[in-house]
Amino acid sequence: MPKLETYKKQAKLLVRWHRDGNFSIGGRIRQLARYRTLSDREALALKFP
Repeated sequence: MPKLETYKKQAKLLVRWHRDGNFSIGGRIRQLARYRTLSDREALALKFP
């Protein structure tokens, strides 16, 4: 089982990719049910809390 630190590092990487406008993150965001209908551009326009 991965350690909590591994998940924290993954989360930081995903946030960095989103902030940098990396389109590969759009597919990961769309895996969440509430964001399923978004395009990559719309997913990148979302604000992280």
